[in-house]
Amino acid sequence: MGNQGSSVVGRARRARPVWAIAFVVVLLGAFSLSLGTSSRAFADLSNAGGVSIDAGGPGDGGAFAADEYYSGGSEGTNTSGSNGDTEFKTIANDIPQTDWNTYRSGVSTYQIPGLSVGGEYQVRLYFLDWQNTEQGQRVFNVDINGTPVLSDFDIVAAAGNAGGDGTWIGVEQDLNETADANGNITIAFLQGPAGVPLVNAIAVVPVAVNAGGASIDSGGQGDVAGNTAGAPLSETGWVASSNTNPAPQDAPQNAISGDTGARFSSDADQAFGMYWQVNLGSPQSFDEIELDSGGFNADYARAYEVQVSNDGTNFTTVYNSAGSASPELASFDSQTAQYIRVVLELGSRTNWWSLVNVLVYGSGAAGTGFVPDEYYSGGSEGVNSTHSNGDTGFSTVTNPIPQNDWNTFRSGASTYVIPDLTPGAGYQVRLYFLDWQYTQQGQRVFNVDINGAPVLSNFDIVADYSNVGGDGTWIGVEKDFTETADANGDITIAFLPGSASVPLINAIAVVPAA
Repeated sequence: MGNQGSSVVGRARRARPVWAIAFVVVLLGAFSLSLGTSSRAFADLSNAGGVSIDAGGPGDGGAFAADEYYSGGSEGTNTSGSNGDTEFKTIANDIPQTDWNTYRSGVSTYQIPGLSVGGEYQVRLYFLDWQNTEQGQRVFNVDINGTPVLSDFDIVAAAGNAGGDGTWIGVEQDLNETADANGNITIAFLQGPAGVPLVNAIAVVPVAVNAGGASIDSGGQGDVAGNTAGAPLSETGWVASSNTNPAPQDAPQNAISGDTGARFSSDADQAFGMYWQVNLGSPQSFDEIELDSGGFNADYARAYEVQVSNDGTNFTTVYNSAGSASPELASFDSQTAQYIRVVLELGSRTNWWSLVNVLVYGSGAAGTGFVPDEYYSGGSEGVNSTHSNGDTGFSTVTNPIPQNDWNTFRSGASTYVIPDLTPGAGYQVRLYFLDWQYTQQGQRVFNVDINGAPVLSNFDIVADYSNVGGDGTWIGVEKDFTETADANGDITIAFLPGSASVPLINAIAVVPAA
């Protein structure tokens, strides 16, 4: 069975005459007096940083807001007193007790507005069936952005599959989705074979795909293609695990045993949230993993994330893919971590998930993972014709970069908005400059702001390296700043005109602060 991505094409809205708008507002006001305003369809706020909703409830006074953005269904109270969180590991991200105690039931739709257009979000759906304790009593469907994501979903069965006894156990289902052209994610709870749909809480959380940092070859094509891949890391002492329940002969450890006649298998249809993970025993550096299903080549992951962690509890997503065949090769910026987790983002009713061989490649020595120019607006690209490598004995560069990244640049007023970082987290912003055109001080003088605050004023590349003993000829300069990602997970770097010529930047690296 093929997989379909979630997408909604938005249509441009025609402007309405002012008198028509006023007339509609009056009608809506009169209508709300008689029926009540149960949903906030036109909220005047931005949810780019995510939103959490207590479905059918008044919110918890903290993270989860009162029920909003819905149409249809009816609210109610869970009388079981269950907190939803159990030792059966059906909950990946805990929520407060009060949010388990309320729900919206019946056919309903939530349209979450104000998200970043095209932004990737994890949609977390929380379910607790306080009324039914037997499988088959409540079976319904869920679509997101018009695409089915949960078909014939049975809360009690989902809890039972995780080892529960079917009594008031909460279930969390996580789905990665993209905000449409209007900045919306639409979640529809639809009638199924039995009972009516029910949801207790909804969280829409930005996926911090750049949480581990981003490195950009300004004005250039990057050096990733020229990297020399590192060798596979030794698997001695590694311990693999999974949240599936395979037969003993299909144990998770088989995927790193070196025996291609053995495999890890889910021994069940692929499902959202299934994961396989490995504990490397100690933090190690790597930038690529290979997932090989061997002779079970139809059992490849239909869509997945690669996550890393140093404590085995708090994981950061560094890669995601739609999945297309076996073997799958996942390449990403170099990471140093002890745990690697591969998490399924889509289910498959026709295939189990099998891994015969998983290889983890150490970070390559010939490149640093600078990607082609992206996330910019303004300016123009160009090539440095000096062939200088920028790195000299004058100690103007603390963290050297490949030759290829010194040879290109973006010039003129420009702005880089680096997205999908961890909101509120600290990052070191490394800016690399090499003035291939000017060799005299005062010929190029410009300014740099980060997150709206000046960090370099009247900056002169030539003067900077001359001050550390350079001769003024094609010497690279690195300037480092510790900054905090904003509430949307962005860091904004603006290169602004100054007193002479135009700004210039060769490369940018945003690295998690130590």
